[in-house]
Amino acid sequence: MRSKTRAISYLFRFMLIFEINRFWIFSVSETTVKARIGWADDGAPDYDENEEVQDIEWDVQDFNNFEDALEISEFLIDHKLMKNDKVTIDREALFNRIGWEKDRYDAAINTLLSVKVDMLDKDKKTDYFFIHF
Repeated sequence: MRSKTRAISYLFRFMLIFEINRFWIFSVSETTVKARIGWADDGAPDYDENEEVQDIEWDVQDFNNFEDALEISEFLIDHKLMKNDKVTIDREALFNRIGWEKDRYDAAINTLLSVKVDMLDKDKKTDYFFIHF
């Protein structure tokens, strides 16, 4: 098991895929991180920063190659290759752009595609954040 600080860092870095601009930690244990995320004003006339939030809970997944997976997520963000939860480039094209050994890339992308963060509404799990091609 990784440290609580590492779990918070991994969760925050993963959630950046979803263009969050706020991240509050509610609680952290050896196995779970509970937090709230929020989004910036998207130009909607009735924007309310208190409504543009989502409580989340992550049952900490401990992958050996999480750093590689997050490096890919940061590449996707930096190159604007995400639309909501969908990677906008195909898997092979991403492999070619990343430039890693095939085994390293496959392991990292499989890890990234395995990350799931639960959405909480009134403290009940109702859906989850994930990414896909």
